Amino acid sequence: MSQENEKIRPEVHVLKKRQDFLRVAATRKKWVSQSMVVQMAASPDEIIPPGAEEAGLIRVGFTASKKVGNAVMRNRAKRRLREVARKILPEEGRKGFDYVIIARDKLPSQAFDQLIRDFKWCLKRLHADQKPEKDKRERPSGLKRGA
Repeated sequence: MSQENEKIRPEVHVLKKRQDFLRVAATRKKWVSQSMVVQMAASPDEIIPPGAEEAGLIRVGFTASKKVGNAVMRNRAKRRLREVARKILPEEGRKGFDYVIIARDKLPSQAFDQLIRDFKWCLKRLHADQKPEKDKRERPSGLKRGA
């Protein structure tokens, strides 16, 4: 058995209920790129089925407003977002979190590689905010403010 097969990939489920989209938006944790907005929130405990923590559960939802274009353009944008999420979230996403990806008006004209870079960047920034906060302005001991 190879190393890749031994590594457990988290399951990615799709958010479908409006209530879930509103809950993720209410956390106000988001990162904006040229082509998309990525929002993130911890999954509620009652949503995660027993034993899913071991396998890993990530949920994601997709949105495209009329600003993106007509119905054809919005559906195309969501298809592209679904493919980006399918490729990136199992490796880059965090277990026990919900993500909402919102298409922006520039998404249909962006190259697919750029969409992947944008999504990875957004995830990196969102996950950086989740780490324990450390005072970035720490001074070496003995130095006082204004010195």
